[in-house]
Formats: sequence, C-alpha cells, structure tokens
Amino acid sequence: MSKSNQIPKIWVDADSCPVQQEIYNVCSKFEVTPIFIATVNHYSPEKAEQGWIFLDHGSQAVDLYILNHVSASDYVITQDLSLAVLLTTRGVYVLTPRGKLIKDADADEIMNNKYLRQQSMKKNKKWKGPSAFKKEDRDYFQHVFENLLAAQEGIQ
Repeated sequence: MSKSNQIPKIWVDADSCPVQQEIYNVCSKFEVTPIFIATVNHYSPEKAEQGWIFLDHGSQAVDLYILNHVSASDYVITQDLSLAVLLTTRGVYVLTPRGKLIKDADADEIMNNKYLRQQSMKKNKKWKGPSAFKKEDRDYFQHVFENLLAAQEGIQ
C-alpha cells in the first residue's frame, strides 16, 4: 500500500466494536483522533461529546458511510469481513478487533467462508461463532494497532 503525504484517518465501525478503549489509548499516543461511526441505537451523550458520528439505523448504513468517506492509506477497524474485502482493494489498512490485518490476498478465503456459513445456516440453522473475547485479544489488538501506526509516515 502506498503512503500518502496526507495524515491517515482512523475509522471505526463502532456498532459492535469491543476495543473502543484500546483504540482511544493507541490514538492518544499518536495524537490522532479516531472517527467512530455507529447507528443511532448506540447513541449516548458521552459518545456524542467525544465526536462520534451517528447514522439512522439501517442495513449497512455504517459500512456505506465508511466506504463513501475513506481514502487510501486510512485505517478501518471492523469485524465486518465483507466490508474489509471492499476496503483493501482501495489501499485501506483494515484491522479486526482481534488484531488481524486483512489483506487483499485474503478476499477469496473470506468470501468463500461467508458462502459456506450462509449455506450452513440455510441447512442447519446454526453456525458456531467466534470464541469469547478475552483480555489477551484486547492486548494483542492494541499491540498490533500501535505497531501499525508507529510504522506509518505522517503520524507522530
């Protein structure tokens, strides 16, 4: 991914983001303000004061907002791997809350797994979800995110 002269933005798909505090911790070290995007059903006065952007509740509202505002070399933190696939083709760094950096080369596997999940759901009506989120997951995310920002030109 190419580095631009513009300071990258940090976009957060915040509707179900379990690492909000970790994002704030890392961004404060680099004096970068993350942009949290969520639907109105996640509204709180505290979040509004922190500058969160709230959108009408709707299918894919947050995803579409991010897609329409992100630029190459920006960072997006999301659990939505379908959104991640769309973003990596634009030169965006995509990080999951578990600290996995999604790359363009992951697209085929991600979409194949999504297809298999959908087929399983049609057939069995159930699919085993991810394991419980642990402190180790938070620590790992914070470590990876901090290293990514430390390597980025334009971020102090």
